[in-house]
Order: sequence, then structure tokens, then C-alpha cells
Amino acid sequence: MPEQVHSLITALLPDEHQWKLKLLTQWQTIMGNLHAHVTIEKITEDTLYLGVFNSSWLQELYLLSPLLCETINKNLDRARIKQLRFKQVARKKKKTVSDTQTFKPVVAVSVSEREKRHLEKVKDPELRQALQLFLIRCKREHS
Repeated sequence: MPEQVHSLITALLPDEHQWKLKLLTQWQTIMGNLHAHVTIEKITEDTLYLGVFNSSWLQELYLLSPLLCETINKNLDRARIKQLRFKQVARKKKKTVSDTQTFKPVVAVSVSEREKRHLEKVKDPELRQALQLFLIRCKREHS
């Protein structure tokens, strides 16, 4: 399946942008052990924007940027990247089975008399019902 997607993207992508696909697909190989600390955020014609998970690594990679630029360009058909830009980003949390199977107990929530009076002023019955359900959901989430 991944090969089919790759061939479809390759077929649809104009020839002048094929190098970007190569950069994305070979990122782990190009960066080696450093790939665990940095991710590609954006690719322009001559600049590569990289997201770094830790401020210490950001500083380290910034100091290594001439060497990184040279290494990246060696893996492309020609020297395309002239500049690396770095920004600190949050590491995306991977969902675990326990995250998806965490259940919160259902708390019995009711609408107060004051809220009922205000809801009765809404003339549209569907809107009134939707607002009441929204109010109950908000109360459950903040209880």
C-alpha cells in the first residue's frame, strides 16, 4: 500500500518538486540519529524549516547548520538547500490504547431553574434543545 501511495504522489508531483519528496522520504537516513530530535516543518525552494523538540537541541543544530546543509544537499540531485531555519515545536503525543480507552464516569447534571427560564425565552424549539444539551455538556466537562 505505501508503495502505491508513493508512486501516485510521484506521478502527480511536477518534476521540479520531486527532490522535495525524496527529502521527505529519506529524512531518517539523511539525518541519522539526529532525526529523533528534528522534523521537517516546511520546504521552500532554497530554505528548509525544521522543528526541534528541545531548546538545547535547537541551539546545537543551529551551530551545526552548515554541516547539516551540506549533508542534506549531498543526498539530493544538486545543492538545493541554502539555508536552514529552526523553531522549537512540541513533540506530538502518540495515542496509546490506554488513552483511547479511558472512560470518565457520567455525572448527573441538570439545568437550574434560572437556566430553564432563560432557555424558555428561546422561541425556536430545536435551538432551545441544542442550547440545553450544550449547557449540560459544558457542565459535565467542568465538573
